[in-house]
Amino acid sequence: MTLLQRVIAGNALVVFACALVLAISPATVSANVTAGEALLLAVGVIVAIAINIILMRRALAPLRALATEMAAVDLLHPAPPRAASRDGVGEVATVARAYDAMLERLTAERRASGRRAIEAQEAERARIGRELHDEVGQALTGVALELQAGELDAAREALRAASDGVREITHGLRPEPLEDFGLRGALVALASTFADRSRLRVRRELAPALPGLSPESELVVYRVAQEALTNVVRHADARQVVLGATDAHDGEAFVLTVRDDGRGRDGAAEGTGLQGMRERALLVGGRLDVRDADGGGTEVRLEVPVA
Repeated sequence: MTLLQRVIAGNALVVFACALVLAISPATVSANVTAGEALLLAVGVIVAIAINIILMRRALAPLRALATEMAAVDLLHPAPPRAASRDGVGEVATVARAYDAMLERLTAERRASGRRAIEAQEAERARIGRELHDEVGQALTGVALELQAGELDAAREALRAASDGVREITHGLRPEPLEDFGLRGALVALASTFADRSRLRVRRELAPALPGLSPESELVVYRVAQEALTNVVRHADARQVVLGATDAHDGEAFVLTVRDDGRGRDGAAEGTGLQGMRERALLVGGRLDVRDADGGGTEVRLEVPVA
């Protein structure tokens, strides 16, 4: 029986029982209700309500068990004991099976997300290690050789180069323009840097006044713009990219767009870069969309709530 059928059957049973009792019992109600008749009616109503409560509690027990099971969910222990039956009441069983599927999907996504986070962390550590070895390590080795040879001017120049290398690595870890110039200034600097380092023409379409965001949201916007521009350089085979930023929904949302004129997605599966951008957007309640741009190419659109 479905949950609705159980409720209807329980109420019908109570009404039928009350009607049967009235039909076979000698109890009557006169035009002017006496004290005894009023007491009899009160007792009958109380008994009917009590029976109805007992029947409804039994009918709704699987739903309460499922709610208890849901409240005890812990993704760190993805196989909690089952309190509700998956083969009982129709609606409850359907909800329970959907809940099982959702829990399995969340567990799988959590594992995949954790795996990608570990891989990204290790890749970043490897990159920093290579840069320290190639840039700073070689520069310091050169300083040591120059000092042994007594070339102080050359050693001073090598130290300056090593300092520039450390500053460059630090800039990659923590976006200083974001702290120094704000989000709009940081996006301008990012566009200029990519234009200088690549053969791309980077056109800026930034609104004069951008809505205020939290520091976490600003960092997400900056990192998404950085990753999107990097993907254009690596994969798009484009000649021009447009970096845009404006508000939307009457100032309630911030929108970042990175649009290129390259070869488009061409049915390619999303890589770890796009997955990482999506996860960053989710962390601040935002949404990332990747679609084919008008006239060819790809457009990455990030929308972040201001509040």
